[in-house]
Amino acid sequence: MIIKQFSIPKQANQSFQIRRDYIPKHQSVWHYHEEFELVYVIRGTGTLFIGDRIKSFQSGDTVLIGSQIPHYWLFENHEEEAENDKPIDCIVIHFNSDLGSPNLLQMPELNPIKQLLQASKRSLIFPDQQSPRLSFLAERTLSLAGLPKLTSLFELLDFLCSQTSEPLTSEHYSILNQSDDQGRMNNLMEYIREHYKQKIKLEDLAALAGLTENSFCRYFKQKTGKTPVQFITELRISHACSQLKNGHLSLKEICYDSGFNNFVSFHKSFKAITQKTPTQYKNES
Repeated sequence: MIIKQFSIPKQANQSFQIRRDYIPKHQSVWHYHEEFELVYVIRGTGTLFIGDRIKSFQSGDTVLIGSQIPHYWLFENHEEEAENDKPIDCIVIHFNSDLGSPNLLQMPELNPIKQLLQASKRSLIFPDQQSPRLSFLAERTLSLAGLPKLTSLFELLDFLCSQTSEPLTSEHYSILNQSDDQGRMNNLMEYIREHYKQKIKLEDLAALAGLTENSFCRYFKQKTGKTPVQFITELRISHACSQLKNGHLSLKEICYDSGFNNFVSFHKSFKAITQKTPTQYKNES
């Protein structure tokens, strides 16, 4: 799969775009775009692939993705949602860094928003914001038109300025050049995503990349900041976290469903990544 650069549709009478998604659309494609992306997950769980990070998300999470950062939303399918025509519910906003005017963010009143956008170069997640205020502002921005719609977006961003957030990409992450590297990396990402519940051989990944095993390991760590084993383990643990929060499987079932061959390895990897045991994580979720 080749990474895709998306061009967000623009309307002449709007400085930003907002929509409500009830089924995964562009989220389920590994892509990037110039615009910032703000996603408020009202309903839905899954895994977010972003830059060099894999992060589980759940209902109530809000994510602010910086410009040009590749990302991919993988929503989980739950049996109770299979009968629902609306398996997810997300409000998605795209806007340029200048918010429609080159000098707008130079206004002192907007300095907190300017700092928020600067921080979002690493992308940010605001976890579990089941906040009536956030919900109200997102819904209102979606429903309004004209100047009130723009000022409502400012209020939404200003609200997020005061909320606790976590950076997503690592400090050393740099956006890939728009080159053949992206095609290679996305083929690898897609293969890993489709096979992480099974045994993945290093030789198969190296062959897919067209490199020797040693060269592939150096290449992969240069691009993601992780070894292939670390990356795959993190993806498996992210899936396990989602299952522990939202699933009804036993710990042993989650272990094998996440791609681990034995519970000892699962338990050790889980604690190393989350700083909690699976049982502690489940009880605290």
